[in-house]
Amino acid sequence: MIQITEPTLLLNEDICRANIQRMVEKAQHHSLQFKPHMKTHQSADIGEWLREAGVEAITVSSVTMASFFAQQGWSDITIAFPCNLREVEAINQLAEEVDLTLLVNAPETAQRLQKELASPVSVYIELDTGSERTGLPTTNITGIEKLIAIFEDSDVLQWKGFYSHPGHSYSARSVEDIRRIHQSVLDRINTLKSALNMNADVYEICIGDTPCCSKGTDFSGIDAISPGNFVFYDLMQAQIGSCASSDIATAVACPIVDRYPDRRQIAIYGGAIHFSKESIEMDGIAHYGLVAKPADQGWSKLDKGTYLAGLSQEHGIVQCSPASFEQFQIGDVVTVLPVHSCLTAQLLGEYQLPSGQKISQF
Repeated sequence: MIQITEPTLLLNEDICRANIQRMVEKAQHHSLQFKPHMKTHQSADIGEWLREAGVEAITVSSVTMASFFAQQGWSDITIAFPCNLREVEAINQLAEEVDLTLLVNAPETAQRLQKELASPVSVYIELDTGSERTGLPTTNITGIEKLIAIFEDSDVLQWKGFYSHPGHSYSARSVEDIRRIHQSVLDRINTLKSALNMNADVYEICIGDTPCCSKGTDFSGIDAISPGNFVFYDLMQAQIGSCASSDIATAVACPIVDRYPDRRQIAIYGGAIHFSKESIEMDGIAHYGLVAKPADQGWSKLDKGTYLAGLSQEHGIVQCSPASFEQFQIGDVVTVLPVHSCLTAQLLGEYQLPSGQKISQF
């Protein structure tokens, strides 16, 4: 029996492996390269589960993360974050060890890299396909062609194609919404491809959001996918429509430290430094997680009236329904499904399997 003494991130290995296998099979069905993003789990062990499923290329969000996974034997790595010129020394060291792909979105970045890189790297141009975070709009043909010309004249920057994270898919609230957004992404990309005066076979297109990769059915014009959250999913992905609640692979076990009958609340050891302060609104209630209990096939949610209602640094306040409040006593452990598994995993730093084995991050 696992002894919980502090906030602990539980991981259901069977669900996680099933999520991985499902995405592997989807990529194979659509003849897509599969380059999963490791930023969600950040774990060598879970990386091995991906490798066992046939994955050969990966995506990360930082040079530090790339270096860690290079040490684990991964040799084809994309850093899906606009290139940080202040890390050129570390990039040079990494480029000597692996087949490295960078995101380069600005001529000044490309020109500096041309001067300072010691080894060749591959480069993607990041496309803004609607999220308005980073990257060039697909309508900026002049800017895109200018970058391509710089790469073609470079002896160290080898243009690979385009990368996009359609993060606006997180605004979806149904499978239909996801597929509508996904189609708009395809339309933008394919319009860009038509506008470029070049053979589309000489470059690749990679997209990387979990909702579109999970529920999209048409990948025309796409060559590769790099979702990350799909390994765990979470309440946000369930709300979006990317997954079922039964696909959520992680939950946080927290000790109960106090009870307040007058307001039907319990205090738990589990706060913002464990869950983050990312919230969602479901059925008109804003919360930071739903209380569940372990079940044979993952987690069984108690009811909609039992949720993580408030967070401070170490404290969590759980609002209970009348029935659920009577189930909880001081000294018990309550299990909470996270809103955003990526942030929760980052904050807690390791996983507890049902067997009691612990899996660490880098």
